[in-house]
Amino acid sequence: MARMVLALMATSSVLAAPGKPVPGSVQGQVLDSRGQPLEGVQVWIKPVVTTGVAEMLTDEHGRYEVTGLPPVGYQALAWVQVPYQGKTFCSRLAHPKASDYNPFNPRDGLVRNFRWQLSGRIPGNGDYSDLGYFGGSMPLMAGFGQERWATAQDEIELQLTPVGPLIDGSAGKALTKTAPARGMVLDVPIGTYQVKATFIGAGGKREPLQVSASDGNYANEATVKFTPSGTFCKGTSGGAPGRAYVYWQFR
Repeated sequence: MARMVLALMATSSVLAAPGKPVPGSVQGQVLDSRGQPLEGVQVWIKPVVTTGVAEMLTDEHGRYEVTGLPPVGYQALAWVQVPYQGKTFCSRLAHPKASDYNPFNPRDGLVRNFRWQLSGRIPGNGDYSDLGYFGGSMPLMAGFGQERWATAQDEIELQLTPVGPLIDGSAGKALTKTAPARGMVLDVPIGTYQVKATFIGAGGKREPLQVSASDGNYANEATVKFTPSGTFCKGTSGGAPGRAYVYWQFR
Protein backbone atom coordinates (compact mmCIF):
# COMPACT_ATOMS: atom_id res chain seq x y z
CA MET A 1 0.00 0.00 0.00
CA ALA A 2 2.73 2.46 0.93
CA ARG A 3 4.63 1.70 -2.30
CA MET A 4 1.51 2.47 -4.34
CA VAL A 5 1.14 5.85 -2.72
CA LEU A 6 4.82 6.72 -3.05
CA ALA A 7 4.65 5.98 -6.75
CA LEU A 8 2.24 8.91 -7.09
CA MET A 9 4.76 11.47 -5.91
CA ALA A 10 5.70 12.38 -9.49
CA THR A 11 2.11 12.30 -10.77
CA SER A 12 0.30 15.54 -11.51
CA SER A 13 -2.31 16.47 -14.07
CA VAL A 14 -2.77 19.72 -15.96
CA LEU A 15 -6.53 20.05 -16.21
CA ALA A 16 -8.03 21.80 -19.22
CA ALA A 17 -11.28 22.23 -17.31
CA PRO A 18 -12.67 20.95 -14.00
CA GLY A 19 -14.68 17.77 -14.29
CA LYS A 20 -16.37 15.20 -12.09
CA PRO A 21 -13.77 13.33 -10.01
CA VAL A 22 -13.29 9.73 -11.05
CA PRO A 23 -13.20 6.93 -8.42
CA GLY A 24 -9.93 6.80 -6.51
CA SER A 25 -9.06 10.43 -7.25
CA VAL A 26 -8.83 13.84 -5.62
CA GLN A 27 -8.90 17.09 -7.54
CA GLY A 28 -9.26 20.75 -6.68
CA GLN A 29 -8.24 24.34 -7.24
CA VAL A 30 -6.00 26.68 -5.23
CA LEU A 31 -6.85 30.41 -5.08
CA ASP A 32 -5.08 33.39 -3.59
CA SER A 33 -6.66 35.82 -1.11
CA ARG A 34 -8.30 37.72 -4.00
CA GLY A 35 -9.79 34.59 -5.54
CA GLN A 36 -7.23 34.28 -8.36
CA PRO A 37 -5.62 30.91 -9.29
CA LEU A 38 -2.23 30.10 -7.77
CA GLU A 39 0.21 28.21 -9.99
CA GLY A 40 3.00 26.02 -8.63
CA VAL A 41 1.51 25.48 -5.19
CA GLN A 42 2.64 22.36 -3.33
CA VAL A 43 -0.29 19.99 -2.61
CA TRP A 44 -0.09 16.79 -0.59
CA ILE A 45 -2.63 13.97 -0.45
CA LYS A 46 -1.29 12.14 2.58
CA PRO A 47 -2.43 8.81 4.12
CA VAL A 48 -3.39 9.11 7.77
CA VAL A 49 -2.46 5.57 8.88
CA THR A 50 0.44 4.58 6.60
CA THR A 51 3.52 6.07 4.97
CA GLY A 52 3.98 7.80 1.63
CA VAL A 53 2.41 10.86 0.05
CA ALA A 54 0.99 11.90 -3.30
CA GLU A 55 2.71 15.22 -4.05
CA MET A 56 1.97 17.58 -6.94
CA LEU A 57 2.09 21.20 -8.08
CA THR A 58 -0.91 23.19 -9.31
CA ASP A 59 -1.09 24.19 -12.98
CA GLU A 60 -1.56 27.68 -14.43
CA HIS A 61 -5.25 27.54 -13.52
CA GLY A 62 -4.45 26.66 -9.92
CA ARG A 63 -5.78 23.13 -10.42
CA TYR A 64 -4.41 19.72 -9.50
CA GLU A 65 -5.51 16.11 -9.72
CA VAL A 66 -4.20 12.80 -8.42
CA THR A 67 -5.66 9.45 -9.47
CA GLY A 68 -5.21 5.78 -8.61
CA LEU A 69 -5.45 6.24 -4.85
CA PRO A 70 -6.12 3.12 -2.78
CA PRO A 71 -9.36 3.36 -0.74
CA VAL A 72 -7.88 4.33 2.63
CA GLY A 73 -7.97 7.50 4.74
CA TYR A 74 -6.17 10.64 3.53
CA GLN A 75 -5.74 14.30 4.35
CA ALA A 76 -5.33 17.11 1.82
CA LEU A 77 -2.67 19.73 2.65
CA ALA A 78 -1.16 22.61 0.69
CA TRP A 79 1.44 25.34 1.24
CA VAL A 80 2.50 28.43 -0.68
CA GLN A 81 5.96 30.03 -0.59
CA VAL A 82 5.88 33.81 -0.88
CA PRO A 83 8.82 36.25 -1.17
CA TYR A 84 8.22 39.34 0.98
CA GLN A 85 10.63 42.11 1.95
CA GLY A 86 13.71 40.06 1.09
CA LYS A 87 12.57 36.92 2.92
CA THR A 88 10.59 33.83 1.91
CA PHE A 89 7.55 32.92 3.96
CA CYS A 90 5.64 29.65 3.96
CA SER A 91 1.89 29.71 4.56
CA ARG A 92 -0.36 26.71 4.98
CA LEU A 93 -3.48 27.11 2.82
CA ALA A 94 -7.05 26.93 4.05
CA HIS A 95 -10.03 24.83 3.00
CA PRO A 96 -13.36 26.55 2.29
CA LYS A 97 -15.23 24.43 4.86
CA ALA A 98 -14.26 23.15 8.31
CA SER A 99 -15.38 19.63 7.38
CA ASP A 100 -12.82 19.57 4.55
CA TYR A 101 -10.05 19.27 7.16
CA ASN A 102 -11.35 15.83 8.15
CA PRO A 103 -9.73 12.65 6.77
CA PHE A 104 -11.49 11.25 3.71
CA ASN A 105 -11.68 8.11 1.59
CA PRO A 106 -11.32 8.80 -2.18
CA ARG A 107 -13.17 5.63 -3.19
CA ASP A 108 -15.80 7.59 -5.15
CA GLY A 109 -13.59 10.55 -6.04
CA LEU A 110 -13.87 13.97 -4.41
CA VAL A 111 -12.83 17.62 -4.51
CA ARG A 112 -10.59 19.43 -2.03
CA ASN A 113 -10.07 23.12 -2.77
CA PHE A 114 -7.69 25.55 -1.06
CA ARG A 115 -7.40 29.29 -0.52
CA TRP A 116 -4.63 31.52 0.80
CA GLN A 117 -5.94 32.97 4.07
CA LEU A 118 -3.91 35.54 6.02
CA SER A 119 -5.56 34.96 9.40
CA GLY A 120 -8.04 32.75 11.24
CA ARG A 121 -8.09 29.50 13.20
CA ILE A 122 -6.97 26.23 11.63
CA PRO A 123 -9.70 23.69 12.46
CA GLY A 124 -8.37 20.76 14.45
CA ASN A 125 -5.30 22.62 15.74
CA GLY A 126 -5.07 23.80 19.34
CA ASP A 127 -5.40 27.48 20.20
CA TYR A 128 -2.65 27.38 22.83
CA SER A 129 0.14 28.36 20.42
CA ASP A 130 0.68 30.13 17.11
CA LEU A 131 0.58 26.79 15.27
CA GLY A 132 -3.22 26.91 15.38
CA TYR A 133 -3.55 30.04 13.22
CA PHE A 134 -3.00 31.08 9.63
CA GLY A 135 -1.64 34.44 10.79
CA GLY A 136 1.72 35.19 12.36
CA SER A 137 2.48 35.83 16.02
CA MET A 138 4.02 38.65 18.05
CA PRO A 139 5.79 37.37 21.18
CA LEU A 140 5.80 39.98 23.95
CA MET A 141 9.24 40.38 25.50
CA ALA A 142 9.97 42.41 28.65
CA GLY A 143 13.00 44.66 28.18
CA PHE A 144 16.28 43.60 29.72
CA GLY A 145 16.96 45.02 33.19
CA GLN A 146 13.43 46.25 33.73
CA GLU A 147 12.67 47.05 37.35
CA ARG A 148 9.01 46.10 37.17
CA TRP A 149 7.81 42.74 35.91
CA ALA A 150 4.45 41.54 34.70
CA THR A 151 2.45 38.90 36.55
CA ALA A 152 0.52 36.04 35.01
CA GLN A 153 -2.68 38.09 35.33
CA ASP A 154 -1.41 41.20 33.52
CA GLU A 155 -2.11 41.87 29.85
CA ILE A 156 -0.71 44.01 27.05
CA GLU A 157 -2.80 45.62 24.35
CA LEU A 158 -1.14 46.28 20.98
CA GLN A 159 -2.38 48.82 18.47
CA LEU A 160 -1.13 47.75 15.05
CA THR A 161 -1.13 50.02 12.01
CA PRO A 162 0.04 48.48 8.70
CA VAL A 163 3.01 50.16 7.01
CA GLY A 164 2.85 49.39 3.30
CA PRO A 165 1.15 46.33 1.78
CA LEU A 166 0.69 43.01 3.53
CA ILE A 167 2.32 39.84 2.23
CA ASP A 168 -0.47 39.31 -0.35
CA GLY A 169 -0.24 42.88 -1.66
CA SER A 170 -3.39 44.09 0.10
CA ALA A 171 -3.53 47.29 2.14
CA GLY A 172 -4.35 45.67 5.47
CA LYS A 173 -6.34 47.12 8.36
CA ALA A 174 -5.51 48.67 11.72
CA LEU A 175 -5.82 46.06 14.49
CA THR A 176 -6.10 46.06 18.27
CA LYS A 177 -4.92 42.83 19.92
CA THR A 178 -4.66 41.88 23.60
CA ALA A 179 -2.61 39.02 25.07
CA PRO A 180 -1.05 37.96 28.39
CA ALA A 181 1.98 40.14 29.13
CA ARG A 182 4.11 36.98 29.31
CA GLY A 183 2.64 35.50 26.15
CA MET A 184 2.21 36.41 22.51
CA VAL A 185 -0.30 38.17 20.30
CA LEU A 186 -1.72 35.59 17.90
CA ASP A 187 -3.07 35.54 14.35
CA VAL A 188 -1.70 38.75 12.82
CA PRO A 189 -1.57 38.94 9.00
CA ILE A 190 2.06 38.98 7.86
CA GLY A 191 3.19 42.54 7.18
CA THR A 192 5.07 45.50 8.63
CA TYR A 193 3.35 47.33 11.49
CA GLN A 194 3.69 50.50 13.49
CA VAL A 195 3.14 49.29 17.06
CA LYS A 196 1.90 51.05 20.20
CA ALA A 197 1.39 49.17 23.49
CA THR A 198 -0.64 49.60 26.67
CA PHE A 199 -0.10 47.64 29.89
CA ILE A 200 -3.34 46.42 31.54
CA GLY A 201 -2.79 45.58 35.18
CA ALA A 202 -4.91 44.40 38.08
CA GLY A 203 -8.34 45.98 38.15
CA GLY A 204 -8.04 47.05 34.53
CA LYS A 205 -5.59 49.90 35.18
CA ARG A 206 -4.06 51.01 31.89
CA GLU A 207 -0.53 52.38 31.45
CA PRO A 208 1.20 53.31 28.15
CA LEU A 209 4.42 51.42 27.41
CA GLN A 210 7.53 52.06 25.38
CA VAL A 211 8.26 49.51 22.68
CA SER A 212 11.11 48.33 20.47
CA ALA A 213 11.70 45.76 17.75
CA SER A 214 15.06 44.65 19.21
CA ASP A 215 15.30 45.49 22.95
CA GLY A 216 16.89 48.85 22.32
CA ASN A 217 16.01 52.40 21.26
CA TYR A 218 12.69 52.27 23.07
CA ALA A 219 10.04 54.80 22.07
CA ASN A 220 6.31 55.37 22.32
CA GLU A 221 5.90 53.41 19.06
CA ALA A 222 8.07 51.13 16.94
CA THR A 223 8.10 49.65 13.44
CA VAL A 224 8.04 45.85 13.65
CA LYS A 225 8.62 43.37 10.80
CA PHE A 226 7.95 39.65 10.60
CA THR A 227 10.57 37.01 9.93
CA PRO A 228 9.77 33.48 8.67
CA SER A 229 9.21 30.78 11.27
CA GLY A 230 11.31 28.22 9.38
CA THR A 231 12.90 27.24 6.09
CA PHE A 232 10.99 24.03 5.28
CA CYS A 233 7.71 24.65 3.47
CA LYS A 234 5.74 21.44 3.52
CA GLY A 235 4.75 18.59 5.76
CA THR A 236 3.49 20.52 8.77
CA SER A 237 -0.19 20.66 9.71
CA GLY A 238 0.32 23.86 11.71
CA GLY A 239 0.30 27.50 10.74
CA ALA A 240 2.66 30.11 12.24
CA PRO A 241 4.14 31.53 8.99
CA GLY A 242 6.22 34.12 10.86
CA ARG A 243 7.01 35.93 14.11
CA ALA A 244 7.59 39.60 14.94
CA TYR A 245 8.98 40.21 18.42
CA VAL A 246 7.72 43.20 20.39
CA TYR A 247 9.93 44.29 23.29
CA TRP A 248 8.33 46.50 25.92
CA GLN A 249 9.20 48.45 29.03
CA PHE A 250 7.47 50.86 31.39
CA ARG A 251 7.98 54.54 30.70
